[in-house]
Amino acid sequence: MKFLIIFLTFLLSINAADIAPRKIIEASGNVQNIALYGDKIIAGTASGALEVYKLEDGSLVSKIEFEKIKDFTGDLITPKVFSVDMLENSNTYLAVLQTTSGARELYIIENGKKIELIGVSKNMMINKAKFVDKSRILIALMSNELILFDIASKKELYRVQASPSHFSDFAMNENKTMVASSCESGEITLSEISTGKTLKVLSKGNVDNVYKVDFRKGKILCAGQDRRGIVYDAESSTFDRYDGSFLIYAGALSPSAKLGAFAFNEKNDIVIFDLIQKAMQHTLVGQRSTLNTIIFANEKELVSGSDDKFIIIWRLP
Repeated sequence: MKFLIIFLTFLLSINAADIAPRKIIEASGNVQNIALYGDKIIAGTASGALEVYKLEDGSLVSKIEFEKIKDFTGDLITPKVFSVDMLENSNTYLAVLQTTSGARELYIIENGKKIELIGVSKNMMINKAKFVDKSRILIALMSNELILFDIASKKELYRVQASPSHFSDFAMNENKTMVASSCESGEITLSEISTGKTLKVLSKGNVDNVYKVDFRKGKILCAGQDRRGIVYDAESSTFDRYDGSFLIYAGALSPSAKLGAFAFNEKNDIVIFDLIQKAMQHTLVGQRSTLNTIIFANEKELVSGSDDKFIIIWRLP
C-alpha cells in the first residue's frame, strides 16, 4: 500500500507556535470522557456525575448526579461515568456507568429524568455508547461487539462482532451512516450502521492498539500505542503517517478534516498539523495529565480532557 511517512519528533515543535489554554474548567472529579455539541461540553466524571459546560466561558450549565454503588469491599463509592453523549438540539443525554458487579449500565437522561436502558442484570461490559438518532443508540462492548439498540423497545436491533481483538474506540461519520472502530490489533473496521455489515478493514497504518479514532469528511484519524498518528482516506484506504515521540493517546480531526490534532509527547502537549500541507502548525502546552479526549469545536477551537479534573478549551490563532 502506498503511503507517506512523515518523520516529526518532539524537537521539531520548536518550529511551531506554542499556544496556552484559553480556559481551564475544573470538574467535580477526574474526567473520564467528553462530548461536544454546539456550545455545550458534556463531561462524564469519576465522581458519579454528568456535567454540562458552556464552550464560550466554561461556566457550568447543569450537573446530573448518579447514586453511589458498593465496591468489592462493600463500601459506598461514586460510579465512574465512562461514556457520555447528547442528542443534538435537545436536553437529552446518554451515560454509561460503572456498577457494583463490574459490568456497566446505560442511562438516558431526558430533561433531568434518569431512565435505565440497560441494567446491571444484563451483565454487559459496555465501553462506549452514542446516539445514532432520537430512536437508536450505537453501543460497543469491550469484546468488540457492536450493538444497534432501539430506545423505545429497549431491544437490540443487531449485534455483530466487529473484530476478534479487544475494542478500543469508535467514531461515526457526520451523517451517521458509517462507523469506524479500532482495536488492539491496529486495524480499523469500517461498518454500515443500519445493518452492522463490515464494509472494509483498513490496515498497515498502525501495528498496535489504536486508542482513539475520529471520522470526518471521509478521513479517519487514528491515535496509536505504536507512536503513530495515522490519517486514512476511507475510500482509497491509503494513509499518511505522523510519527510521535511517545504513545499517542488521543487525536482529532477538525470539521473540514484539514487539521489534525495528536497528543504527541510525554509532556502531554497537543500538536496541530495542517493535513493538506503535511506540516506542523502549533503546539498546545499546559495539559497536566495523560490525555484521553481531544475534540474540535470548529476550525479554531478545541477541547481536551485528561486523567484529572481539568477540561481545557484552546483557541488557535
